[in-house]
Amino acid sequence: MSRAEDAEGASRRWACLAIDLQEDLCRDPRRRDRVDVMLPKLQRLIDGFAQRQLPVYYTKFELEPDDPQFKRFGDTYCVRGTPGCDIVPELLPLRGEVLVKPKHSAFYGTDLEERLRRAGATGVVLAGLQTQICVLTTAADASYRGLDVIVATDAVVSTNDDVRLQAIEWIERYVGRARTVDMITAEL
Repeated sequence: MSRAEDAEGASRRWACLAIDLQEDLCRDPRRRDRVDVMLPKLQRLIDGFAQRQLPVYYTKFELEPDDPQFKRFGDTYCVRGTPGCDIVPELLPLRGEVLVKPKHSAFYGTDLEERLRRAGATGVVLAGLQTQICVLTTAADASYRGLDVIVATDAVVSTNDDVRLQAIEWIERYVGRARTVDMITAEL
């Protein structure tokens, strides 16, 4: 993960984005087992960032009851004001800031870029779900903003593992790198 270190050191270069680890998304029976396997790895990743005093941001979908994506995807989730919007208790207490987002990318309609710049971050490590939607669009948007991107391969989940792997390959080919949580924390 390290590049040529500047005078301030690499410790302020990276931020962790824990994407959409909410009740409705994580407890969905289509991916619950995968999330349960992934959560301890994500907790290790977050712990690694927190121990090094690097920023951690948790994104949350908060959607209106009539959001058009419900029709497109065929289900309803993370409706503003419902318990389904809550971050799963396995990640409590939170070790960073919460960022509410209205669309898939964590950059769309949010102040994430400004928060990252204020924190001195020049790169993001992405974890969470779903890999082929919210993680992938956030990776692309981060790259377009000149940020380095790493996807934590064993801390991202999709309903379909083939789709998860395709998304990781796309990220690695076009906008970033793919590393395991152990590799990432060893290089922080």
